[in-house]
Amino acid sequence: MKSLSSIFNIKKGDIVSIVGSGGKTTLMFRLANELKDKYKVLVTTSTKIYIPEGYETCYINNFDKAKNGITVIAKDLNIENNKLIGINDDDLDILMKYFDIILIEADGSRGLPLKGWKEHEPVILKASNKTIGIIPANIVNKKIIADFVYNYDEFNILTDYSNNLDSEAIRKICTRKNGLFKNSERDLYLFLNQADTEEDIKNSRGLSAYLEEYSHNFKICCGSLKKEEYYEC
Repeated sequence: MKSLSSIFNIKKGDIVSIVGSGGKTTLMFRLANELKDKYKVLVTTSTKIYIPEGYETCYINNFDKAKNGITVIAKDLNIENNKLIGINDDDLDILMKYFDIILIEADGSRGLPLKGWKEHEPVILKASNKTIGIIPANIVNKKIIADFVYNYDEFNILTDYSNNLDSEAIRKICTRKNGLFKNSERDLYLFLNQADTEEDIKNSRGLSAYLEEYSHNFKICCGSLKKEEYYEC
């Protein structure tokens, strides 16, 4: 069993975008807390996220100096929905010189476990060198229900109207140009989160074995943010 940061080989200079569904914000802050004692870590978004509890947020226009540990920065605040407004490429160009590691939530799913991507999604900033795509392990091989899918029409097109989230459907989600790693380059990781049971871990490893039969450019790992247990598949 490894730490979360070692699973993704996080190192100084990394700018990590986190996409998909089923634990993006939790993953981002879990990584930040693993890294904060050794690095200056920036936590931010290129889309919108709720104001994180327990962390002080500052904004581009009043950012002064990076501190050791975790710094949360946003472009602005939408008071109506209590969400932080994300930074853009120009903002990141300014910020990146102050931090050792930058973690960016670059996608939204409205809390649903699956999603399809519209033309403008996800929002991967140009300087990002690593993308972590999340799919919940506990719904592998389960029936696909519209209520569980954000952007259901786009998801159906992406998966050729699959009835179940089987290995072939996940292969399409991960490898097609309009899927999970859309707009992403360089180092890619598929993280099967919510692998909380032995059955979930078994399904994750079975999926990994299936995907290895096909050409792909991402590494596969699984684990449970809830239990803080992580595995390479």
